Amino acid sequence: MRQHFIGAVTALFCFGGLAACTTTPEAPRDDITHLYFIGDSNLDIGRVFTERASDGDDGEIPPPNTVGLRSSNSTILPEFLVERLGIEQTNYAWGGATSGMTNIVALRGMPDARNTGALAQMDEFEAALAGGEANEDALYLVFAGSNDLALVDKTDQAAVTAAIDQAMINLTEIATRLDAAGAEFIVLATRTPRPVLSDADRPEDEADEEAKNDASGRQMNADIRALVAELDDALDADVELFDAYVEIRNIAENAVANGLEAYSPAPENYCTARPDDCDVLVNYDAAHKTNAVHSILADRFIDEFDLAE
Repeated sequence: MRQHFIGAVTALFCFGGLAACTTTPEAPRDDITHLYFIGDSNLDIGRVFTERASDGDDGEIPPPNTVGLRSSNSTILPEFLVERLGIEQTNYAWGGATSGMTNIVALRGMPDARNTGALAQMDEFEAALAGGEANEDALYLVFAGSNDLALVDKTDQAAVTAAIDQAMINLTEIATRLDAAGAEFIVLATRTPRPVLSDADRPEDEADEEAKNDASGRQMNADIRALVAELDDALDADVELFDAYVEIRNIAENAVANGLEAYSPAPENYCTARPDDCDVLVNYDAAHKTNAVHSILADRFIDEFDLAE
């Protein structure tokens, strides 16, 4: 539903800039009563690490909303949103989830979690509805696609493009199924930056081998931005973009102004290498961000969609 046409179109032209530039709703969203999360480690508050600590092959998986270790040093985006908005969540996310059925972390000895990708999470969501309607007053955040690129050779442009194309098919299915279930407010997020940042729009255009991962994400993100506009036109639901890539680059490139240490992509400046300094660092590890970044990101998410606190 094209409720915010100007904002959505503007976002398509902002991904190359360094300042945050995402869609901006025209009216406050003061009617959101619940948050639903579908996706990967950017949203998972404990499922994958709880499963990793268990048998892993006992025929059972942790249920939605399982709280445990996260792919960060502490609280992450969903928890900050729940706390600041004063509403509850239903969190289906799994660290390692692809946008499809599979989970790349499960390849490391967790057979029960092999089919916990975002599409599998949609199966869980629909099963919980049991034929009923989705909560029309909820916000549905989908944060998936990054792990579709994780095992792809970033020097193989054709392979990167094929993985992205499949991710767009999967994200389309997720949004379409949410819409069919009765969801009215769906948000798709872009892939987060990798530590070594790129300004290239495709990995084949990036000369620095270490920056090709980020360039691959930039290619995916351009497609996500375009997809959001297409889905917003095609579906009854209001489909919006949260440009996590642009927001986090802005945080990193203005780190000191954001109360953080000057940005460094070096592994020795990951939170995992400097655990006592995580509250001033950007990168938790080679793929994830610190609790400090998630906190800022939550504020920007709330401001972006003018959610009532």
